[in-house]
Amino acid sequence: MPRPACLYLLDEPHVRVGDGDVRHDLAPSRPALLLLYLACRGEWVSREALAALFWPESPEEEARHNLRVVLHRARALPWATALEVAREQVRFGIPTDVAGFRRALGQADWEGALRLHRRPFLQDFPLHDVPTLEDWAALERESLLEAWQQAARHQAEALQQQAQYAEAARLLGEILRQNLLSEDILQDYLRSAYLAGQREAALKVYERFAGELKQELGLEPMRATLELAQALRRSEPLKAAPPKAPPKIPLEVLHPPRLVGREAEQARLRACSALLVRGEPGVGKSRLLQEVFPQAPLLQSREGLENVPFYAVLEYLKANLESLPDLGPYREDLARLLPELYPGFTPPPAEPGSAKARLLEALARALAPAGRLLFDDLQWADEGTLELLLYLHSRGQPWVGAYRTHEVGPALARAREALRGSGVEELALEPLEAASVQALLADLIGVEEGPPVFAGWLHGQTGGNPFFALETLKALFENGVLRAEGGQWRTDLDEVTRDYSELQIPPKVAEVIRRRVGRLSEPALRVVQAASVVGEGFGSKLLAGVTGLSEWAVLEGVEEAETLGLVQSAKFTHDLIRQGVYGDLPSSRRAMLHRTVAQSLSEADPAVRARHYQAAGDLEQASRLWEEAAEATPDAAVAVGLLRKALETNTDPQRKVELELHLIQQLGGSGQYEEGKNRLEALLQKPLSVSQRASALALLAGVYVQNMQVALAEPILNDLEQNYPLDLLDEHAQVTVGLLRKSWHFQRGEYEQALAMARRLAEIYAKRPDPATRFDLVLLKNDMGAQLTQLGRFDEARRELEEAFALAQALNSRHGKISCMSNLVYYWIVRGEPAHILAPARAVLAEDPAYEEGRTDNLEVNLGTACLRLERWEEAIGHYEAVRQKGRHPMFGLLARTRLFGLYHQVGQPEKAHRALEEALTFLPKTAHLPTRAILLTLALQHGTPEERALVQQAVEPLDRTRLPREIRAQLEAAEAAKG
Repeated sequence: MPRPACLYLLDEPHVRVGDGDVRHDLAPSRPALLLLYLACRGEWVSREALAALFWPESPEEEARHNLRVVLHRARALPWATALEVAREQVRFGIPTDVAGFRRALGQADWEGALRLHRRPFLQDFPLHDVPTLEDWAALERESLLEAWQQAARHQAEALQQQAQYAEAARLLGEILRQNLLSEDILQDYLRSAYLAGQREAALKVYERFAGELKQELGLEPMRATLELAQALRRSEPLKAAPPKAPPKIPLEVLHPPRLVGREAEQARLRACSALLVRGEPGVGKSRLLQEVFPQAPLLQSREGLENVPFYAVLEYLKANLESLPDLGPYREDLARLLPELYPGFTPPPAEPGSAKARLLEALARALAPAGRLLFDDLQWADEGTLELLLYLHSRGQPWVGAYRTHEVGPALARAREALRGSGVEELALEPLEAASVQALLADLIGVEEGPPVFAGWLHGQTGGNPFFALETLKALFENGVLRAEGGQWRTDLDEVTRDYSELQIPPKVAEVIRRRVGRLSEPALRVVQAASVVGEGFGSKLLAGVTGLSEWAVLEGVEEAETLGLVQSAKFTHDLIRQGVYGDLPSSRRAMLHRTVAQSLSEADPAVRARHYQAAGDLEQASRLWEEAAEATPDAAVAVGLLRKALETNTDPQRKVELELHLIQQLGGSGQYEEGKNRLEALLQKPLSVSQRASALALLAGVYVQNMQVALAEPILNDLEQNYPLDLLDEHAQVTVGLLRKSWHFQRGEYEQALAMARRLAEIYAKRPDPATRFDLVLLKNDMGAQLTQLGRFDEARRELEEAFALAQALNSRHGKISCMSNLVYYWIVRGEPAHILAPARAVLAEDPAYEEGRTDNLEVNLGTACLRLERWEEAIGHYEAVRQKGRHPMFGLLARTRLFGLYHQVGQPEKAHRALEEALTFLPKTAHLPTRAILLTLALQHGTPEERALVQQAVEPLDRTRLPREIRAQLEAAEAAKG
């Protein structure tokens, strides 16, 4: 099909026809004038109107006759094939540059509009002395020229922002040729021309303007214009031009008055205790949560801070320090994460086995007064926060969480499974339907019913995503395509469109955001870019330091961004906006901003600073701070994640080995023994220093012991004993290996060796005054007291035990107090005065009823033994049964079942006694504790049936009696003598 003709009236009037693009210049004839008029109208025009327009002075019949003649002649023109003539009306449907110009204006395509408008409409084209046609052409010319001036002004502003001053000056100069007395245009022209190196030309235009202003209006130029001209004459640097006022977007679009189309979802939220809401970015999850629970605190996780322990929770607590409740015995647990909560208070080191449980309880108590909690952006939450959700649900505290459907990582996936298992349901938030988009428009405009055709177009363009819909509306308002007039919203297409398909918006919301950000002044843009790097909670002081602007300039920039709907209340109105701004930053600028932010946040959480240094490419600093954050957290699982980041960013091979060892220790602390074992085995295949290899072997043996694989641990321990003297190791390795050796000697009844190792470690600890080492010293002195008791050196033992307990009290360490009291009870048992210590020991045991039972095994067992010595059988059984049912430590589990075996025989319950024995025998391979084996054999000889005695002798023999404590050896020998 041949290409239709196209009529050009914003150029030298001509027509281009066919595929060969043949040009036909327009002759000023009546047929040509009739066709160009009809082409501009683009619709059916009555014969009566045409006759009156072209022959206004002629009688009607004559005018109609003339029209018929002209139409006949017009048909003969080579470009008139589209002419349609009906009985009473005529139409000429041909593309025109005028129609293209208007479409470009409707799409805010200023550059395209200027390409089409080459000269004023029908300029200097003779209209054959047809006054009415001349009047029409003059009106068209004026309106199109005014529109061209607006387009040229917009394009000049864009060129100025791109520093294309010469092209901007050319456009502004053309505007001035049409209207020299436009003084605001003149000011822009003078600036652009001067910056383009056209100083002399600029001054000539100014002189011409000043003369004409004086002659025509009797006025002098405005003060700003005079100052600008003076600056040009003196070749001075120009002051920064004031920022252009951004297009006005209705407040309702920036801040929609209410949530629409979510009635069912709101009802479900109100009815739930705990619920997870999932949906795509921009679908309205955050708005839904805050609409339903406007008074509930919003705890928002942040991208890039997934490894910062409880980031969102701590940000909320920091903002509400004054209203936090008394945490009682859990004060120290929260103080480790939030030191500003208790100024001047130094909490003792965390107790490894119970640190996580106690911290969750502390956080739950701190959050309890807030009532319902809102957790947003859970796809970026750390593992601790996700565990806290489950813990809060178990306590009955209501909450709602939200996350992005397709951004679920492993931690959130595990948390969802656990929450579902606890009865927490999920709500999928879908995009709005077309009717809801129409209702949204009705709310925004302030009318009963939204425009249905426009609503259908908007729904189709945005897929019903509320954020995308609002961003599209903002873009249309910013571009001048959509405007609010007289309580209505209007476009130039309202009267002629069928479905608004002529409207065009950027295909991606990122481009919508990019265009809006492009309207910011340079200072405001600098502020918004820095804020996108900082993230939520950016303050004017921080941004001033990052941007090099004054705080006042920062506040003005933030206000400008708020006017455009980009930010609100020190955060971006949507994270997609922040991501869009951040993504458009040049990589070098982004890295520089991250580094500056990291340096400015000197008092911030080390993990927050580490993230910025990592993004800045400063991996050495990042690794150091990730490690610092790991050392600061009491949660081993969180420390694992932080150490993984430290390893990821470390570039020093030797340091990487140290970090790997540290990570493996934390894996053990968080119960991830299998991964720890695998990493150790891999590490031991690499070249290591003597100290590094010794530490790795000690940790591997510790993993085997924890997994109750004593047979695998023993050869490693023998290897360490024979081939790795402590004197050859560095201090860290000495402690790692020494602690393992001490524990192993103690379990095997080698008390002199255990005591010697403890003293060696105490000398190392004495060089470290930090709280963690003081806590280690408590445990060490406590062990020394126990070993001295075993050796019968009672005065030394009592001194060490009482010093250890006093130090634990000073540190306010429950673990320390319980461990020390356990050995004090044993001390008084051996001294034959157990009644002396019962009351203080039970007070320590009852100090915290919620304390994890695994840390009370030793104290429970020793209290049971004290009651046994005092012949309080039922009390003794109660203590031993507590360990049997709740205990965690294999050695104490074996000892409790051993004692229950003897006690149940003693009180006449042989079935229970035999069951306790069977359980004790299953525990024997899990621990090498020699004294407990001897006690089991002693009780079997004293109370057991022949069958039970045979089972025990087979399980514990051969038994090296020379390594037993004197008292236990004497009891065994007496029992053996009694049995002959």
